[in-house]
Amino acid sequence: MTGLGALGFASPALLWGLLALPILWVLLRAVPPAPIRRLFPGVALLLGLADETQQADRTPWWLLLLRMAALAAAIIGFAGPVLNPEVKTRGAGPLLIVADASWASARDWPRRAERIGAALAEAALAGRPVALLSLTDPPPARLVFQPAAALAEALPGLQPQPWEPAAADWPALLPEGQFDTLWLSDGLARESRGDLLAALQARGTLHVAEPEGLVLALRPATYADGALRITALRSGPADAAEVVAIGLDPNGVERDLARVTAAFGTDSAAEAVFDLPPELRNRVTRFEIAGSRSAGAVALTDDAVKRRKVALIAPGAAREGLELLAPTHYLIRALEPSADLIEATLEDALLTSPDVIILADVAEIAAPDRLAEWIEEGGLLVRFAGPRLAAADSAGDPLLPVRLRAGGRSVGGTMSWGTPRALAPFPEAGPFAGLPIPPDVTVRAQVLAEPGPDLPARTIAALADGTPLVTRAAFGQGAVVLFHVTANAEWSSLPLSGLFVQMLDRLAVSARRAAPERGDLAGATWVAERVLDGFGDLADAGSVAGVPGDRLAAATPGPDLPPGLYAAGERRVALNVLTPDRVLARAIWPAGVTVEGANAPRETPLKGAILTLALAALLADILATLAVSGRLRGCAPGLWCWSWR
Repeated sequence: MTGLGALGFASPALLWGLLALPILWVLLRAVPPAPIRRLFPGVALLLGLADETQQADRTPWWLLLLRMAALAAAIIGFAGPVLNPEVKTRGAGPLLIVADASWASARDWPRRAERIGAALAEAALAGRPVALLSLTDPPPARLVFQPAAALAEALPGLQPQPWEPAAADWPALLPEGQFDTLWLSDGLARESRGDLLAALQARGTLHVAEPEGLVLALRPATYADGALRITALRSGPADAAEVVAIGLDPNGVERDLARVTAAFGTDSAAEAVFDLPPELRNRVTRFEIAGSRSAGAVALTDDAVKRRKVALIAPGAAREGLELLAPTHYLIRALEPSADLIEATLEDALLTSPDVIILADVAEIAAPDRLAEWIEEGGLLVRFAGPRLAAADSAGDPLLPVRLRAGGRSVGGTMSWGTPRALAPFPEAGPFAGLPIPPDVTVRAQVLAEPGPDLPARTIAALADGTPLVTRAAFGQGAVVLFHVTANAEWSSLPLSGLFVQMLDRLAVSARRAAPERGDLAGATWVAERVLDGFGDLADAGSVAGVPGDRLAAATPGPDLPPGLYAAGERRVALNVLTPDRVLARAIWPAGVTVEGANAPRETPLKGAILTLALAALLADILATLAVSGRLRGCAPGLWCWSWR
């Protein structure tokens, strides 16, 4: 098909007929119109008179112009005009269709599916065998060319996936021999496609169809300096992107909680800062780029951005100059960067609806019934031992996971150790599983639990001799956890170590500081609760298998590890499409590769419309000719009569 810009012609040779229009204009101007006959008796008086000057009548210019337009429209119509003609991939032999089919392809997927369908239809007419390859699907054992009609039936099942294409896995699976390739690119630069690109060029002609628009995406959200921060990325020119924070309202209905515009300026990345009150911040479940339907334009949130409200209750203020001995000193240092702390009386703290309440060596609880009701409704109570709790009678305290012996054990005490005791490895089924234990963490004193049938099941951390160090029990929808040592360094060196912070994190007392590391997730099996599809929609995970924590921390999304929200007990980790260091750039193709825009306007045949216009012009010419010659007349019975000329 020959084209003139956005206009193409199926039979361009017929356009040479337009050169005859000026000649036809001259001829029609030279030939006068047909004479008009009139009955007029007085004409007899003119007989015999000589008319020395004769002037022939001429066809009106507007009528000539109408005839020229009708003829020109007919010539153009029969030439087969097409608006925005598609580049055809005609050829002989097998055709391989490669689709990135990634999250970046989702924004205009219907157009891509149409392009693949058109290529299959063209191959079917030419009798070419076709193979369809999706780079986001697991590689098959063997790539087979088959009739185009068979692939066309399976085309609706091809969908974009919410992860990066694995182009590096495919070069070894390409069949031998020559074949042409149509590659539907997502428009992003990727180093992994180099080997596949070279292999395809070596086997035949490579034709690339990629979008002309830009790709927008989001990195995972972080919490810093009292605000939620998220970075928007662009692959091409864009002034700004509107980022929407989405979460649940008090009725459980998903709503837009806030909108912030990220201005790019001259950079390819822009940060959107959401300064939200804690009540709104903890409701945010994900961020989206407004108007962009793609998994890459969605960033799920997890424990890393949900700062819990933690109430710290201590028996009394620290004495001046002895801050290090204060029961809450190390708790404040451990929790302040990642939690909203409330230091008040227990009655006042309950009024603020905290997520966690920590009692540091509190033996007598001021409002036990209200506290018990709060726990049963889903609250987490964490208690630390101390001299007061060791001296109290635990038999009358219902808010302990285990019964305690009076007194306790310490180095040099009645039930003394010869030396401080180290910690035993954490149980595999407990919340601390997989955490490394520093060798310098030792315990010098503790409160002892009374033996009982439930004690082993409620022990989630123990000393090397098997003595419980941390116990836990469920209370309604909540739980009570007891550290059998003090919250300061008086009885152990645990509060001085990083293990102390990690244990609080595992108990969901605080938000995770940043992106999870292998040690943060190790020792637990993480089960997908909800997963993203290629278009950025969340759905139930279904039968997705559980993932070991160390693999979840190190892996990137793929067919066997879809992006989504993963849970282990009370903890939640979001596996997002983009990594924190991801950048976007336009794909650059080597010389010799034909590139077309996959988002180009659709091909529109104009032959029917232009021939209809030509026919209408010819009908108008007939009516105008009758009118000029005086033969167009009519009469409405009983009303009026009319005639031309």
